[in-house]
Amino acid sequence: MFHGRGVGRCSAVYYDRAGRIDRYALFGLQRASAPDEFRRIGDPQAARAMAQQICDKLRASQPAPDVRVTLRCGVVEGMSTLLDREENLCSG
Repeated sequence: MFHGRGVGRCSAVYYDRAGRIDRYALFGLQRASAPDEFRRIGDPQAARAMAQQICDKLRASQPAPDVRVTLRCGVVEGMSTLLDREENLCSG
């Protein structure tokens, strides 16, 4: 499907109980000027690390946040789902 162009490009979408989390807004950043490591989440380890930052930020306003992530990465055949909101990443 991607033939090299989109292979390895990933999409990380974070959720809490209320719905989708805009991590850029949460940290007061603009997407275009955010650091690369903030914008480019390319593997489950990086997705979980970002979730910990989100959890820490949310703990200021809620006692027990429930943050989950869907991480999908491009492969030749299309998109591969690596994480699919299966666990609360704030509980660890």
